[in-house]
Amino acid sequence: MKQIAKFLMALTLVAVPVGFTSCDNEEEHYNYYNDLVTEAVRNYWYTYPGGADYYTTRDWFLYYYPSATAVEFAEFMNAVNYGYVDNYNPKENDPLMAEVQMLSGEWAGDMTIYFDEKGKRMSQTFHANMKFFQYETSKNSLSGHGIEVDTADNGATQTLEFSWFVDKNGDIYIRYTKSGTIFRMDANSSKKGFHLGYEQQKGYDTFFGYGVSTNTTDEFYIDLARQATNNSKGRMVKTRTATGTIAGKAFGKATLNNAAEHKAKAVSGLRER
Repeated sequence: MKQIAKFLMALTLVAVPVGFTSCDNEEEHYNYYNDLVTEAVRNYWYTYPGGADYYTTRDWFLYYYPSATAVEFAEFMNAVNYGYVDNYNPKENDPLMAEVQMLSGEWAGDMTIYFDEKGKRMSQTFHANMKFFQYETSKNSLSGHGIEVDTADNGATQTLEFSWFVDKNGDIYIRYTKSGTIFRMDANSSKKGFHLGYEQQKGYDTFFGYGVSTNTTDEFYIDLARQATNNSKGRMVKTRTATGTIAGKAFGKATLNNAAEHKAKAVSGLRER
């Protein structure tokens, strides 16, 4: 039976998914998930019969299933024994949940994006308003969805939808729905990472740093500030700092804001994503 199962798994790598009824317990387990996740789980175990480490598993899924949603990513990771994103049980004073709570809400400021076009490296700077929402299915979710509204100097605008999640290292992943482009923001890099939270010099919450695409050559640099909304469910408040247990906290190891340098090299415009 195991040999038959392996053969059928192999078929999914070269053809459309094949439906079948298994005589063991694996199929009953897989039926819990949707079609994309079921296919991904089968292909993963065929590629890595003994499993792989967290990072290899995560990157494999994001590479072969760039159109997957954050929920599908969470279900896949759970199915291959890395249940981490949406079935998360935070401990008291958990830093990952605190980071998600800090990220959730409305941010606005400059964004500079770098991309390759006609053999040249190009960059554009525009005003970006980004809203991060946790998935409502779980208050302990480390993932969610968002809306970004970009505005160029000439008044042109574009609205982009995205999904996001925070991994076990505190890295932030943002995947734009239309293009499928995925950006990783490194929590542990001081030179090419990010800062998220209270900035003492300014006296309010800021979110600045790099995003490097994992599936294209694109990069971005953001220089955002929290807007006058609460960090949970968009309730309006008068402060630009997070409240409650995360007030005054900051995440990421970036300390120097290089936004002015990036903006100086860029032109105005809006790159479709």
